[in-house]
Amino acid sequence: MTGSRTRKIIFLDFDGTLSPIVDDPSRAFIRDENAAWLQKASKDGNLKLAIVTGRSLKDIRRLVGLTDIIYAANHGAEIYSGGKILLKKGEAFRRPLSRLAKVMREALSGIPGIYLEDKGLSIAVHLRRVERSNHSKAKEIVKQEAAAALARHGLKITYGKMLVEIRPHAHWNKGDAVLWVWKKLAPDHLPFYVGDDTTDEDAFQALRPYGITIRIRDKRGSHAEYYVSSFKQLIDSGLFEC
Repeated sequence: MTGSRTRKIIFLDFDGTLSPIVDDPSRAFIRDENAAWLQKASKDGNLKLAIVTGRSLKDIRRLVGLTDIIYAANHGAEIYSGGKILLKKGEAFRRPLSRLAKVMREALSGIPGIYLEDKGLSIAVHLRRVERSNHSKAKEIVKQEAAAALARHGLKITYGKMLVEIRPHAHWNKGDAVLWVWKKLAPDHLPFYVGDDTTDEDAFQALRPYGITIRIRDKRGSHAEYYVSSFKQLIDSGLFEC
């Protein structure tokens, strides 16, 4: 990896990286050691921090609670910094996604533990509290109910950890978002990206030619260059110190 005296912008996934995966997404929390590091790093003039997440902007700002960092929410469709939204993509998809969310919520209501989250620019169907024997059934219902909307409105289904999402097909992703943030807000900083899920692969692929890409836990088949067992391992290594 790199030496410690370079100015850096650190892009961080949230769920599974800063926060443990929990059954109820609304009860997610940042581990104490990660929260302490974020607080300290956000005050370092040689570092810029950006949280890159599939969560809605309102949700991720509530969970992180820091005002002096960058937020790229809804897989980068909403970029927020300095008290204002700098970029918003896909507004035309809000209405069809809202209609689809209502239909899917009704169709999935018979599966115990299912949790559907309408995030405005995407829909997330959480399977964390659903019996594994019902996962295939839930995914099939999502496919069936979304089929017409996928073709009509240019939407796609993606999969994460215990998660099925519906979002715009032609929409940009975490990779597009991190490149935009880096080039617009920190072009003189070395970019790092740390994440743990399939949705982070777009960012790994986009930033790998320019910076440091690190996968948490399972690296099999990943575009990330490096692998660590936990975010705490990175904190303890001193890699991000300037």
